[in-house]
Amino acid sequence: MKKSPVILTTCCLFLNFIFLCNIAFAVSVTIGEPAPEFTLPSVEGPTVSLHDFKGSVVVLIYFRADQKRSTMALEEIKTIQAEFREKDVQFIGIRADSEKKDALPTEINELNIDFPVLLDLERDVYGSYGIRVYPTTLIIDREGKFIYGLPGHALTYKIALKGHLKFILGEITEKEMEELVHPHQKQIDEATLLAHRKYHLALKFTEARLFDQAIGFVKQSIAAGPDMAKSHILLGYLFLDAKETDNAIDQFNTALHIDPSSKDAGTGLGAALIEINNFDRAIDVLTKALFLNPIPERTLYELGRAYELKGDKENAAVMYKKSIGKIVDHHLLPSSAGHCR
Repeated sequence: MKKSPVILTTCCLFLNFIFLCNIAFAVSVTIGEPAPEFTLPSVEGPTVSLHDFKGSVVVLIYFRADQKRSTMALEEIKTIQAEFREKDVQFIGIRADSEKKDALPTEINELNIDFPVLLDLERDVYGSYGIRVYPTTLIIDREGKFIYGLPGHALTYKIALKGHLKFILGEITEKEMEELVHPHQKQIDEATLLAHRKYHLALKFTEARLFDQAIGFVKQSIAAGPDMAKSHILLGYLFLDAKETDNAIDQFNTALHIDPSSKDAGTGLGAALIEINNFDRAIDVLTKALFLNPIPERTLYELGRAYELKGDKENAAVMYKKSIGKIVDHHLLPSSAGHCR
């Protein structure tokens, strides 16, 4: 049976490299607007209000004591607190969990927190600030205005928090803050552009059927942007065409690790599994890819191959028929008149 040509994706997938989550995803409060007021009981008992700290820069961390990301953020906040202790920066922890209220003092002691921890039992702060994830860290300036929100706990958490505090306190300029918070952004942007350039060069050589050159350029694309799934997919199909099946499987699996919803990676993996006679696994992978694929001719064809080589002629015929039907649907005009697609 003649092997069908390599199927390529020509639409460009843009990667978003995010070192810090956008503030819009942190809370629903608008930057520069007054931070919503609150009065909450503390773990120790007395109530605490946000207006008690007016005139100071306030760092709020809304957390869960039983969540690793929260405890990691709290550990880093303790070191930041020590650095800014003499600079009139106040730290407040807020927790919503009420089910383990009796255990809270013990948990706080274990975390070795020496700033107030408040209980948002009715989830008032959670609602008024529009908290979306645990932990969420907020900075409020001396005038009580919301300045910055940091959701979750990324690797850059400590750098981001310190950089914004230094900027709010007037210790560094906005430009210096950006350089501190995003030290590698320029290099990564350049690497991303290089990865896309090399990928498109690889596509050009593939279309010209100069496969050795295509493999060389797509490998350069992966070196520049290892998390770009489409480069691994293209290399997988090139390896598949060269009958380097094990290498193809590695590339398709890598692409699926990066993007589990990739129909092209799933189809390629299924085709590679057929080559090593793993028909049952191929059928499973291809069936999943079929549901994700708006243009599934290749997936249906590979399913037909898998069923045929497995000896299931009936299902093979069904898949081949469906594949041909899809091709006819997408090519409405006769070949002499050109193609619609």
